[in-house]
Amino acid sequence: MIGPELFEQCKRKDGRAQQSLYMLYKARLMGLCRRYAADREEAQDILQEAFIKIFTNIHQVSAAGKLEGWMKSVAVRTAIDHYHKRKRSIVFPETDHTPEVASADYETMLDNLTDEYLVSLVNGLPEGCRLVFNLFVVEGYSHTEIAGLLGITEGTSRSQLHHAKFLLKQRLTTLGVKRYEKLA
Repeated sequence: MIGPELFEQCKRKDGRAQQSLYMLYKARLMGLCRRYAADREEAQDILQEAFIKIFTNIHQVSAAGKLEGWMKSVAVRTAIDHYHKRKRSIVFPETDHTPEVASADYETMLDNLTDEYLVSLVNGLPEGCRLVFNLFVVEGYSHTEIAGLLGITEGTSRSQLHHAKFLLKQRLTTLGVKRYEKLA
């Protein structure tokens, strides 16, 4: 968390303060951008655009304690905007069939993995599944919010999330991480 003095200096557009803020948060926000980007270069573009928006609009934040959450929100929305520019015609498949995923077993499998490995698995998901999974599971958005951000229906958001979980479970089971058994 940044102090009130650095926050106020950034609001006054002090270049050194902005550089300090950038250095404090670049790694954290890059990790966030990386979850939404196809590759590292795209994530860097998103990060740069997010920081431009942050420094341009920092005056909208009322207190230093609210800055980090606001910055994360700006980065997520910038990644979504970038996604829309790049993929104007992506098709999110509608499906009546939602694969079943046993939550307890799914959580147990995830607990035994490293963060790096999980990120690589999530990044390997089809783009629609990856976006919805990140927005819902990692960022905590609701299906209603995701639908609005991505221009899809809530049902499609739910379907993409279930499909993402199904694919992750399938990949983990194939790798022998833990055997999945449906509880009766």
